[in-house]
Amino acid sequence: MSDEPPDTTAESDFEPLRATRRTALRGAGLAGILALASGSATASQQSSEANTQQTDQQSSAADESIPVTWENYPRANCHVAFQSTVDLGGFGQFYHRRNVTPIEDQLVVGENRDVIASLGVFDLTEPVTITLPDSGDRYMSMNVQDEDQYVKNFATDPGGYTITRELVDTQYAGVLVRTFVDPTDPADLEQARQLQDEIEVNQSSAGSFEIPNWDQQSYQRLTAALIPVGFTLDDYSGAFGDVDEVDPVKFFIASTAGWTGVPEPEAAFILQRIPAQNDGTTPHTLTVEDVPVDGFWSVTVYNSDFYLEENEFDAYTVSNATAERADDGSVTIHFGGDPDQPNFIYTPEGWNYTVRLYEPREEILDGSYQFPEAQPVE
Repeated sequence: MSDEPPDTTAESDFEPLRATRRTALRGAGLAGILALASGSATASQQSSEANTQQTDQQSSAADESIPVTWENYPRANCHVAFQSTVDLGGFGQFYHRRNVTPIEDQLVVGENRDVIASLGVFDLTEPVTITLPDSGDRYMSMNVQDEDQYVKNFATDPGGYTITRELVDTQYAGVLVRTFVDPTDPADLEQARQLQDEIEVNQSSAGSFEIPNWDQQSYQRLTAALIPVGFTLDDYSGAFGDVDEVDPVKFFIASTAGWTGVPEPEAAFILQRIPAQNDGTTPHTLTVEDVPVDGFWSVTVYNSDFYLEENEFDAYTVSNATAERADDGSVTIHFGGDPDQPNFIYTPEGWNYTVRLYEPREEILDGSYQFPEAQPVE
């Protein structure tokens, strides 16, 4: 990797967008979203070429901001996420999160605390080769997305991967490496950090980072409309992948994440659940036995805005690594109720939860295995 320092846009350019993002989520309604989504089946597949032309013509140096519309929203929101990564030092190299997602520093909605993330934004004027280490039995994956949030490469095997402009089809690529970890085990966390350090980046020149000046008001309005609609999806099959692999409507709704999810369902099967009695005071439970995955499984609770809700118990998620098992090997997850119960997760008012099944086996893919749903405690 070159020692040449990368050029970046000013951090202040995107601070207002990040600051208004959460405001947009508060009290958001569904009005108008059907009109937004109805045309996306065609337009979202055409947006990559159109947005590439737009970005080539307009940059953040322009005095006038660019209105955010349903046609360019995936790119605008991706740029917000890219800028956040660049501001952290992840341009032309990886910014390694050494711990699971800090509650006070959630970059995007729906973050999980099962992995430590390595994030990088790369200017593909020059190709970049990323080499993943051998992680043994530990889940480790690399997700490569373009500026429109389409997945251009996904890898779990060790070795070198060369990323080019021809492969990604946009000037910038976002790369996210997930390394599974048991955050309650200091030794396990240290092993995962060592794997992060073994990720190699080779590029002759880091290039520069310059993106459009997106209009805050229209960005905020669309974000406010899209977030609640995401809760209507039972699962995200078809929401992530390349342009010819995704369901256009699901992709558009899921584009609120900024960083793309993994291609489904073979790589990860994601389920989203909203209990009917999610008032934050009614306790729920679910019990699982042998979950048929080769990667990992986890259950994470979010608030009504799809963010992790800070709580005094520091109880957000349960995974196969952190779960306390009964004598028969089963795991009972307690949503709310007595915080001293094993596998307790705090539930705020309006809570929902996401089930992540990474590297699912055939019985999940063919539907013969169904992950149980949380039930209210009588």
